[in-house]
Amino acid sequence: MSSSTQIEELQKKKAELEDELRSFDEKEKTMGIDVKMLEEKLAVQELEEKIRAKRAVVERLESKKRNLENRLT
Repeated sequence: MSSSTQIEELQKKKAELEDELRSFDEKEKTMGIDVKMLEEKLAVQELEEKIRAKRAVVERLESKKRNLENRLT
């Protein structure tokens, strides 16, 4: 195999590897964005659950307060 053929093969291989690296860079960026979005969705979901629970507690307390106030009158 001649030196020029070897150089061409190495350059071709280098180009293929650079393309693969760019592909992985793009995938890494996309996956990072996806992970951040899922983390934010989970945080929102957890806050919504806490709010529902807190709302239920407040509603029970308001009901109990009304009942006690009605008993006083």
